[in-house]
Amino acid sequence: MSEIVLPADITDAFDHLMMVGLAAILEDEPEADRTCSLRWKDMRSAVLSTSDGLDVETVAGAVGRHARRWAQSAWLNFAGDYTTKDDAQRKATQHATLSPRLSGIYEPDGWRRLQRDRWAAIDSLQTVGDRRYVGALGEPSYWSGRSGKELRADYGASRWEMVTRNKGQEFVGGRLLPLSRQVARRSVQQVMEGLTGQTVADEAGNGSPQSRTGTGLHRPMKTDNARAWCALFGVSAFPHLVNTAMCFRDTTAGLTQMTRLRRFAILPVFDMDWTLAKYRSVIRSASLLQFGTALISAGALKGSISHNDSFPQHGVQWLKEKGVISCAVFRQYVSDNPSAPERWLERGLLYPVDAETVQR
Repeated sequence: MSEIVLPADITDAFDHLMMVGLAAILEDEPEADRTCSLRWKDMRSAVLSTSDGLDVETVAGAVGRHARRWAQSAWLNFAGDYTTKDDAQRKATQHATLSPRLSGIYEPDGWRRLQRDRWAAIDSLQTVGDRRYVGALGEPSYWSGRSGKELRADYGASRWEMVTRNKGQEFVGGRLLPLSRQVARRSVQQVMEGLTGQTVADEAGNGSPQSRTGTGLHRPMKTDNARAWCALFGVSAFPHLVNTAMCFRDTTAGLTQMTRLRRFAILPVFDMDWTLAKYRSVIRSASLLQFGTALISAGALKGSISHNDSFPQHGVQWLKEKGVISCAVFRQYVSDNPSAPERWLERGLLYPVDAETVQR
């Protein structure tokens, strides 16, 4: 396998998902029959390997083709009016059909229209990767009951989808579609320069230092659009662990919430080559979730903790056997806006699974 070293910050969840999403895009390219693997080289770089020996320019070409295919697709452009109560109140309000979080669907007719259109959009998906990604995003929930007069429609969506819901914003129409169009317009050279960190071009965010292009995977900041396209597709490796009718939001692989509003993500760190299939098996594992929740209970979100008799041992042996050398734990910031809270993952802390002391 050839190796491509890319800049990646091990304490930035965005960069973890960027590498995973890039590999997923490459493996899913039609007719490719390609296997990718990943590993961390050090704190500031990661290594991508491909079975067919791709160089970075060819990788950039594949990312551009993927963005163009999605930008021109029927499924990404599907939209409908699902939120009006009746004809007397009808107001043409279009929402992206595949957005996992949509508010204001009050009547059964709206849910029926949404379900009909979702089926049509999903039937038009072209590849295994397309279907894996849409499935990982989740969907608006009609089965999760009510909070007061409102349905808990967000409870069926992935926790990794963190678009702030002010002024009717939603993920597919407001973030994914515009981003696909910006990356589709780039030349191979421009995509390559973005992936390798030579340039940081944030066309979708108008180059703002407070850009939301990263969509909660890190704090608001100028973010290269080619890297962001890959990062958002990294979510394909992180499906729901369960859909339930319980009165709490479902856990999503890698990102969850414990009691007393302790929201966090946990991602594995490894220095040996992992295939995407192996990464998906670890990120979905009970052992990783058990280790993460034990770390949080021991105070990981408050800073470094020391090994002692109560230090978490849940899941450690299995993680060590799989080649996990440490885990990065990320606190989820949530703003105090009660109607449209903004969320993003803060810089992570590293917790080795086999060391005498825990490192920052």
